[in-house]
Amino acid sequence: MKDYKNKDITVHWLPELCTHPGTCLRLLPEVFSLGSRPWINVDGSTPEKIMRAIDECPSGALRYSLPEGSSVDPNEACGVGNLAFKKPSEEPVKIKVIKNGPLLIDGNVILIDSAGEIIKEDCKMALCSCGRSKNPPFCDGTHRHPK
Repeated sequence: MKDYKNKDITVHWLPELCTHPGTCLRLLPEVFSLGSRPWINVDGSTPEKIMRAIDECPSGALRYSLPEGSSVDPNEACGVGNLAFKKPSEEPVKIKVIKNGPLLIDGNVILIDSAGEIIKEDCKMALCSCGRSKNPPFCDGTHRHPK
């Protein structure tokens, strides 16, 4: 996990989960820019706008948290992108099949390997459906590149 922070927000990026759909780039290009270093500029917009953009991340690779002393109202930091977010367990898990893309998991899930070991517990995941990911079972965006 890589952290980008200021006094009001910490953005957490889990590159191994990123499927690179570009949602963050389209929603908030002043914060998320592949041509910049670092590629996440937490001072590029308000913490509230950053949180809303991260809430839209389909893979869960972007998350946020509020550092101690943040001026952001904690009640506004309760979206699915919050690092501590847990969906109510009575909601069914949704699996969206993306044509020529990943399986998007939305809901509290425990992903278990063939030996019965927990790989990941989370409420958002993007799983590889093409078999070409270099980070199985997670999608890494490899499906976008010709063989």
